Amino acid sequence: MATTLIVTPPADDRKLLAPVWHTVVLILFVVSYSLIQVHFSARTETLQLRSRVPLYLFTISFELILLAYVWFLGVRRSGTRFADVIGGRWSSAADVWRDIGVAFVFWLFVIVFLAIVGHALGENPHAKKALLVMLPRGALEILLWILLSFVAGFCEEFIFRGYLQKQFFAITGINGVAIAGQALVFGVAHGYQGVKGMISITIYGALFGILAMMRKSLRPGMIQHAMQDSFAGIALSLIAKYRPDQLALFF
Repeated sequence: MATTLIVTPPADDRKLLAPVWHTVVLILFVVSYSLIQVHFSARTETLQLRSRVPLYLFTISFELILLAYVWFLGVRRSGTRFADVIGGRWSSAADVWRDIGVAFVFWLFVIVFLAIVGHALGENPHAKKALLVMLPRGALEILLWILLSFVAGFCEEFIFRGYLQKQFFAITGINGVAIAGQALVFGVAHGYQGVKGMISITIYGALFGILAMMRKSLRPGMIQHAMQDSFAGIALSLIAKYRPDQLALFF
């Protein structure tokens, strides 16, 4: 009597988006780049840049190169569609407004939560000095800052909450590990903000990961990420210009 062996294919959410080596290379690259940032942070903090345009253009290019590596050398080869990584669908204006609403509520929650974390960790001079160098001055730099914010919001959510979080879940099968794993890599990627900054951003990344898991979509996170970076950069730039004595309240 012949016996048929039935092999159940893995669930779609446990499917690897790329080979494990691809993920390891990405993590090693992010860690290496962060270490370089830390090494040169002291020099960067003392810079008096006449223009931040080259810095913004370099950062935008870096984000897009990282996205290209994840997509062209990883996710695309697995047969996964770009839209499948992002998740969710916008089939009507109501869908768009719903995600904007979710992003706004999440934004309020993040502000309160990170304020508590920031208060617990104390003042972060590394983040203050680094961000003061990066803050936009003038109309052109503000426009490029907004562009950078939207590029970072899209690319970083796709890379960390889309690719990495799904990869970690495919490997471990545990949502908590997947969220914590991508958040830790996300925090380490911001080494120029010092240890306290990395802790805050790790928690920030974990909140994004929870949102992506609950909504099964990166869209609200992308919206919130882009809007928060845009608003924070412009607001802090204005405060630095007109009320520099108030900056200590934000670090």
